[in-house]
Formats: sequence, C-alpha cells, structure tokens
Amino acid sequence: MTTQRTNPNGSDTNAQVSEPNAKGSRAAGSQNKLLALLAAITLIAAACGSSADSVTDAASDTSDGAGLTDNATSGGDAEESFVETDDFEEEAMGDEEEAMEDEEAMEDEDSGADAFVPERSSDDEESALVEEFRASGDAEQAIAQGEGGGLFGTVDPAELDEEPVVNPRNSDPRFTDYGIRTFIDTRFDPFSTFSLDVDTGSYTVGRNFVEQGQLPPRESVRVEEYVNFFDYGYDAPRDGLDVQVDGGPSPFDDDTWLVRVGVKAAEIEADERQPVALTFVVDTSGSMDSPQRLGLVKESLTLLVEELDRDDTVAIVTYSGDSGIILEPTEIRDRDEILDAIDGMRAGGSTNLQSGLRAGYDLARDAFREDGVNRVIVASDGIANAGVTNADDLAQQLRRDADAGIGLVTVGYGLNGFNDTTMEQLADQSDGFFAYVDSIDEAERLFSEDLTSTLITAAIDAKVQVAFDLAVVDEYRLIGYENRAVRDDDFRNDDVDAGELGAGHQATAIYEVVFDRDITIDDRAELGIVNLRWQDPNTGEVIEIDEDIDMRDLDARWVDTSTSFQQATVVAAYAEVLRDNPYADDVDLDALAQEADSLARRIDTDEFDAFADLVEIASDLSR
Repeated sequence: MTTQRTNPNGSDTNAQVSEPNAKGSRAAGSQNKLLALLAAITLIAAACGSSADSVTDAASDTSDGAGLTDNATSGGDAEESFVETDDFEEEAMGDEEEAMEDEEAMEDEDSGADAFVPERSSDDEESALVEEFRASGDAEQAIAQGEGGGLFGTVDPAELDEEPVVNPRNSDPRFTDYGIRTFIDTRFDPFSTFSLDVDTGSYTVGRNFVEQGQLPPRESVRVEEYVNFFDYGYDAPRDGLDVQVDGGPSPFDDDTWLVRVGVKAAEIEADERQPVALTFVVDTSGSMDSPQRLGLVKESLTLLVEELDRDDTVAIVTYSGDSGIILEPTEIRDRDEILDAIDGMRAGGSTNLQSGLRAGYDLARDAFREDGVNRVIVASDGIANAGVTNADDLAQQLRRDADAGIGLVTVGYGLNGFNDTTMEQLADQSDGFFAYVDSIDEAERLFSEDLTSTLITAAIDAKVQVAFDLAVVDEYRLIGYENRAVRDDDFRNDDVDAGELGAGHQATAIYEVVFDRDITIDDRAELGIVNLRWQDPNTGEVIEIDEDIDMRDLDARWVDTSTSFQQATVVAAYAEVLRDNPYADDVDLDALAQEADSLARRIDTDEFDAFADLVEIASDLSR
C-alpha cells in the first residue's frame, strides 16, 4: 500500500544515517571460487607433467577484464564506494601468487600419486540428458529439465552454441568509468539511496556501436539508461509520481532474486501543456560536418518545430570558434523564418562550447516566459577544444539558471570522437536529461512522439531510498546508477540536487538481493520499503510517498513473472554483459539473444524488435 507525506517547508525529517560498509562478502566468494578453480587446474597439470608456469598463464588469462574487490569504506554510505573494473586484476594476481605457493607444496606431496581423473559432475549428467533430448527432437522434455533456450531454460531451444568468449576492449577516454556497485551487507547499510535518472543516451550510443560492427566501450554502458530507454507500461498517477514493485528470479545467480522498482510521472495531454520557449544551441564546428551530425541535427530540429504550437517560441545560437545568434526568439507562426535559419547552418572551425552556452542562456533569459516552459537544447558531438572545456566547470555556470527555471536538454550526435561525458554531465548537473540521436527514427521518438515528456517537467529533485529489512535480506546491490548516488542522510535534505522527471516519464531501478538463509520465496515476509521523494515544480511542495516490498510481489518462477519484468531484466542483463560486470559472468549472450527474441514476439514493438536484433549481433561480435 502506498502512503503519502508532504513537506511544504522541505525540512529534513527522520533522516537516516548508515554505517560504512566493512566488506563486500560476495566479492570474497568470487575470489574463493577462483582459488578453487586454480587448485583443480594445478592438480590436472601436475598429472600431465605440466610446469607451474602453464598454470600461471591460465591464471593470468582468467584475471583479464573486470572483477570485484572487498568494498571497505572509511566513512559515509556503503553504496557510495564503487569498484573500478580494472582494480580487481592487481589484487587477483596477488591472490594467484599465494595460491601458486600452496599448489606447489601440494604437487610435492602428491608427486607419486596416480593421474588425477575428474569424475563427471551432476551438471554434466544433466547436460548429457538434455543433449539426448535435443538429439531426439524432444524440446519439451529439455525445457522441463530447465535446460531449454533463454536465460532460464524456458525458451523452446534450437541447438545452443558454445558460450561465447567476450573479446577484451580497450578503455575509451571519451567515456567515464563510474565503477560498479558491489553487494552491500544490510547489517552495515540497510539503506540504498539514489537520484532518479531518465537519460537514455547510453543505450543509443551502444546501439550505434553494435550496428557499426563493434561492441561498445564498457565505460559507455550505464545500465539504468539501457533499462530506461524502454516503456514498461507502468500505471500513470493523476498527478506527481507513483511507484510500483515486482520481482522474480535473477539471471545472474541461482541464489539471488531481482526486485524492480518502477516510477511513473503523471501524463499531460499535448493540448494541455504550457507554452514553451526553446533556445537551440547548435554546434557548427568542423567536427559536425557530416550528414550524421549537422545534417541529422537539422532534420531533428525541423521535426521539433513541426510539433510546436503557434504561440511557442524558438531561438537559435550556433557556435564554433565563437558563437552567434542566427535567430532571435521567434513565434512558431513564423515557421518559414525558423526553418530557413535551421537550413542555413553550416559547419566549420573549432569548438567553443562555453561561448555557445553563454550566448544561448543569455538568449533564453531574454525569451523567458513566466507562464511557460523554458528550455535550452544543446545539439553537439560534445567535443570542446576552445574556451572552458571541462564538463564540471561548464555545468557550474548553468546551475543558477537551472534554479531559476531554465532547464537543459543535451542531445548527442555522431560517434567517432563523440564526448559522452561532457553531454551527460551537463544535463545531469542542470536539471535536464541527456539523449543521443543516431537516426531519424530516434529523432522522431524524442522530438515528436515523446515531445511532452521532453519539455514538460512533472517532478524536481526526485530521489529514492529503499530500506531493506535485515531479518529478510542479507545483501543487495543496485544495478546501475553508479553516478547517481545520494548519501542516505541526504534523502530528506531538499538542498541536495537530484533527478528531474518529465510528464509521462518513467524510471526503473533493479536490485539483486540475497535472502537470509532462513527465508524462502514462499514466506509471507516483507523485504523492505521504497520511499520516493520529489518537489512539485508548480507549487514548490515537497512530497514523499512509500511502498512496501512484500514477498508476494515476487514470482518464484521466471515463466510466472510479467512480460514487463522479463523485458527489464533482459535489457539489464544485456547491459551488464556489455560492461563486463563480473556478476554477469554466467549470463550467456546466445541464451540472452534467444530470450530477447522470444520476448520480442510477445511485446511486438519496433523498439524491442530492434533490441532483439541488437543482442543477436552483439552475440556474434563477442565470439
């Protein structure tokens, strides 16, 4: 049951302070598994007369890529300490050297023993049984064994390929690695607090990489932006925000469960929206000189102008080495003048983003409408090589305008050289959101189909705090939102900046949880409470609601979960694999592609059909 509290003063009441996390226990478990594997490899190598050096090479191979370390913090919230994926390699190698010393001693003791022959495990026996069923064409029996296609063996299987090995990818300085969230022991910190995010740019950037034949840089993958790209059909409230909860089995570990927290903003019909004053700040530097950059910007803005009402206004600033106004604030009734200005933009010169933003915001202040919505829309590849080029420094200049009611939307274009960090951080720190346009179809979705969500604000400073019950949940990890962390004791501090949701926007957060050993999915237990807090943009009233997470919200079997939950889970799993998260090591891209294809047949939308094709391509690229 959802309850609501309002706080017109925005004062800090019942603020929760968590203790620092002392240890990421699941990370330690992963290292124990590694040591056990090394011990087995060494025994086999000893029997075959192999040298210890060959085991060292094998161990080195297993440590390539991402991993986790124990997550100790010196203060603050346990969730605020993230682990960069490269950090594991150095520690893992140290553990391997210790293991090698122990294994050499074992070799000396066992030097006269018979050759070691591993027995066939029960897993191997089950796999052999499944192969027998497949050979006989009995797919139903294979599925009954839990070994059909898809993530949970519930998809009618064609012959499954061998598990692909993900090719290593070099880091990319255009993107920021925010690390990965580890499992948090509820005894140290039962509270998970973060700012909501409705950005989708990371997904379309990744889509563009895959469609051009390469896996995206792992730093480019922000899981929440992949998940939030899709519509999950949450029920819209009459006003403000609402929250709903469900869950089911996890594809990452047989012993964990997923809990999905869905937030939906009230919808506003297009004919009910306020008038808008838009200022386009368009990058016309030399790097934008291509059909997929400035050419696509022109098409995008033309689409947007066609959707606006007669009393709305548009102004345009362009920038390269310097900035210039090519269109003063002009009402849409003078459409031809606006379209001529858009068509006349030409690329050339260096990139002074600072100059463009300054001129754009000066113009936006001149065109400000007290009775309407005021937005600056930056269209750029994010490259800044003149003036102030640091994203944080640029964003600090815009904070005051955001507080005064001028929001920012950053829209990225182009791939080679595209600076994701600049575009994402500018939006995040300016009460706006970041999108990436890789095609005219994406431009139509952003500027035509979702125009009201793009322009009209439904909630300011939206934050979530989940309080887990220590008697029910042992550990949890929030999947994604690494750069959206909010200190637990700042949840009710309304001076702390958080996320903005547009009308009809939705945001999804997924937790992976470990139950207490005495708790099962069949118990009538309560996992915790979701608290959602935001400020009404029209009245300034601070509102807080909460929703219980009941065990009855979770389904025990994958096939019983909603199609919407399965869709969010598959998208999250895909993103986790792309960013080489060790928690997703057991997720097979071929199985994921099968699951996505099966879901696409039921969901039947262009967006998810394209996603299913994307996963199949990524699976091929990963071999």
